[in-house]
Amino acid sequence: METRRQIEVTTDKPLHVVGLDTVRAFAALSVMFAHILGPGLPDIFTMLGFNNAIAGLSKYLFTGHPAVIVFFVVSGFCIHYPYTRRQLPVLAFTLARWTRIMIPALIAMLFAQLLGMHKYNFIDGFILWSIVCELWYYSLYPLLLVLSRKVSFENQFIVAFAISLIIVIYLGSDQYGNAKNYGVGLNWFVALPSWLLGCVLANRVAQQSNRMPVNIRQIVMWRASVAVVASILYWLTLNTFIGYYLTMNFFAVLVVFWINAEIRAKKDKTSLFEKIGKWSYSIYLFHIIIFSSLGLLFAAASPFGRLLTLPLALIGCYVAYKLFEEKSHQLARYIFKKIDSKSGWNI
Repeated sequence: METRRQIEVTTDKPLHVVGLDTVRAFAALSVMFAHILGPGLPDIFTMLGFNNAIAGLSKYLFTGHPAVIVFFVVSGFCIHYPYTRRQLPVLAFTLARWTRIMIPALIAMLFAQLLGMHKYNFIDGFILWSIVCELWYYSLYPLLLVLSRKVSFENQFIVAFAISLIIVIYLGSDQYGNAKNYGVGLNWFVALPSWLLGCVLANRVAQQSNRMPVNIRQIVMWRASVAVVASILYWLTLNTFIGYYLTMNFFAVLVVFWINAEIRAKKDKTSLFEKIGKWSYSIYLFHIIIFSSLGLLFAAASPFGRLLTLPLALIGCYVAYKLFEEKSHQLARYIFKKIDSKSGWNI
């Protein structure tokens, strides 16, 4: 069993932890629904006969930024978990991670530019702001890993959380409370505590020999709790001074408990959401591009046009996964194995 485990780790294909893809699926679909369906929900609810109060609140059902925080926590877990019990091949790891994330992102940006979506880039930050953060985390992870042998990831989280809070209180944010407005030099640090919580969780899961199972009722409770809190934070962001930039790293703590429950729950890795989670990155990158493309063919921005767009966008995202993301993963694993066999730079 241990030999098989070691072989799996050396392929740069993270140890498959059942439950994580389910979390990814919910996060990616939340972003997609928030961008495509969210703006049309009040009109849809009004047409269905709901009163104005419920229709007005419906736009808070799906959230984008909290879902990105979920991705950050999952990322920290997936990056660190394989290296809780083995050395990190720094060069192979870094090049492989950049390869697997950048190829789909660059292709998505190219399509966006062709469609005139000029804000879809690494500087202005639409969608891609979080990818820049991930690149920072991948590049700094070797340093953070070495540091963790003296300063635990728990203590790194505490320090990063305090500094992040100071930064956002001092610099503030826009009227929507967005946490992505600090530029490529600071965005990553504002969200770093959330990513470090993923590393903390990875250590704890790796140390658990016997995990108490979680039943479906508890899973539903955690999912509902995260969804409700995310919607409340969305409302606070748009209607009060308490914006995302103040709440997201607190929200990440709740996300950690949810992810831990998903990991402990009994589920089949062939379940629907586990399957969708495998191409969640393509959903995240390409949904808005496909939505804009469909808008050239019909009134996709109308309330029911948005409903029609959802299944078409999902199909398009899956095609993008097969054409671009899956190939980038294969190339990343090839690069990892080639460099890992030659480079002795392990920490």
